[in-house]
Amino acid sequence: MRTLHTAHMMTISVLNQKGGVGKSTLSVNLAAKAHLEGKRTLVLDLDRQGSAFDWYNARKAGSRLDGLNVVRADRALTVPKFQDLSKGYDFIVCDGPPRLSDVTRAAAVASDVVLVPVRAGGFDWWAASETIELLDSADDIRGQLGRGKVRRVFVLNAATPNTRITRQALEAFGDAGGELAPVVISNRVAFAESALEGESVVSVAPNSAAADEIHRLYAILTGGEEEVRHA
Repeated sequence: MRTLHTAHMMTISVLNQKGGVGKSTLSVNLAAKAHLEGKRTLVLDLDRQGSAFDWYNARKAGSRLDGLNVVRADRALTVPKFQDLSKGYDFIVCDGPPRLSDVTRAAAVASDVVLVPVRAGGFDWWAASETIELLDSADDIRGQLGRGKVRRVFVLNAATPNTRITRQALEAFGDAGGELAPVVISNRVAFAESALEGESVVSVAPNSAAADEIHRLYAILTGGEEEVRHA
């Protein structure tokens, strides 16, 4: 049996086979939160489009995020390769590609938590069901390695708070087989503006409403907040 993690390392993969659900935005902001907490943090950009890597290259010298690294791993992510890339880090975020593939499955096998961002709307809900099937497949592999099932957390992303369709989206995941994050990530300009500068809402506007949402989501994923709805 292979050991995938050191005692102090945590890996979160942000996965959904549908593009445009905000995987990269959540990935870099969660990584920024971990970095600012003093964790040695790495983002693995699994998408050939390279959005997280472009974000990294846009960052100016002297940023509070200096030392937060991004590595592209968009072709063949095997367990040994993951181990090599993750050496020396406390916190790994895998920014998933907009399709289901062996890379996506490998990320799920290597992760402690899989975060599945969805937007309000039927097409996104149906697409997420295919991601759930892939996670089931990853759990089979994890079982062969002597590991338990990966924790699955669904979060409504880029949403308009307190609308009927947002409430319907939360209700639709009642049978999704995972956890529903009790925080909704809103559609805020701050996310786009900070990303263009290679920054995050937690590094440039730590007291903003956008940063508060990231703080809460990070706490949910890392065990700092127990308020989670089980699907």
